[in-house]
Amino acid sequence: MNDVKVKIDLAKPIGYVGLGIPLILVKLASAPSDGKLQEYMDGVTFDDIKAAYDKDSDMYKAAELIFMQDNKPKHIAICETTSTVVEWLEAKGNLSRNWRQLICIGASDETAEIIAAIEKTDDKMYFASVPADDTTEFDRENVKRTVMLYCSDKKYPNPEAALVGATAGLKAGSFTYHDIILKGITTQDLSDDEIAKIHKKGGITFVTKAGDNVTSEGITLGGEYIDIVDSEDYVIQQITCRVQKQLNANLKIPYTNNGIALLESVVVDVLQGAFNNGIIATTADGSPDFTVDFALREDTTEEQRSTRKYIGGQFTFALAGAVHYVEITGEITL
Repeated sequence: MNDVKVKIDLAKPIGYVGLGIPLILVKLASAPSDGKLQEYMDGVTFDDIKAAYDKDSDMYKAAELIFMQDNKPKHIAICETTSTVVEWLEAKGNLSRNWRQLICIGASDETAEIIAAIEKTDDKMYFASVPADDTTEFDRENVKRTVMLYCSDKKYPNPEAALVGATAGLKAGSFTYHDIILKGITTQDLSDDEIAKIHKKGGITFVTKAGDNVTSEGITLGGEYIDIVDSEDYVIQQITCRVQKQLNANLKIPYTNNGIALLESVVVDVLQGAFNNGIIATTADGSPDFTVDFALREDTTEEQRSTRKYIGGQFTFALAGAVHYVEITGEITL
């Protein structure tokens, strides 16, 4: 529970990101013979996994892919369940734990239901995969927290783990999911038209470009760029956490202009950090393109002051965006 709420509305002109640790959720048909379901929600390293899991298990293979990548996270979370994934997600406390990127083992029959459940959250992401030639039509309306990788690999049943591993250790806003080099999984032999069809339905795939094996795009199932979702979540998370820390650390933040200025300074500091990460654009003069406006005490109402609620803080910023495609025109003269 926090005493701070932050909302961002993403305004798009016409034509126009550490956030937690990866979680491998293993759905078992029945409990192990000893009746014990393994759970490592505080995080484990690959050395821990080697000691606890059979190397031929799908869980082990997913973890192996994550830790194989160049920018791998320091650790991941693991949990086994005999319930459905949606039931696990809805169980008390599971969504409030410090995980972000969800990978599911043994739950391919629940994909649509998992998408719907994750889309109800405000800080989680679901990474899934289907074969490159899969024709399933997923519901894409209002979907921005699901990433669908169209990719098949003979050795690794969950190739999406490679994408999670290659990005989970990076700072939000410092990268785009487009053209991410992945290790361990097989590139898909697809024509340009086939790749375009995958993109059109909100998927991404894994191909070779200029000799490198990379992701073909960086969008969610609903068509939003994944790094925009990361960036939005990062700013909300940081402001929520750091303002709450101020409330915790101070015996009292007075409802005065000085107290309001303290809250404003926290938001400015977060936005400056977001600018440093590459989330926020620069203005023509090279300064960060964000504004912060916190109403003074005299601009608040008596009811707000008597109920000790300050709702006068506002900020705006311009997303830096990223270059995904380049077209260059040249001329040869004789």
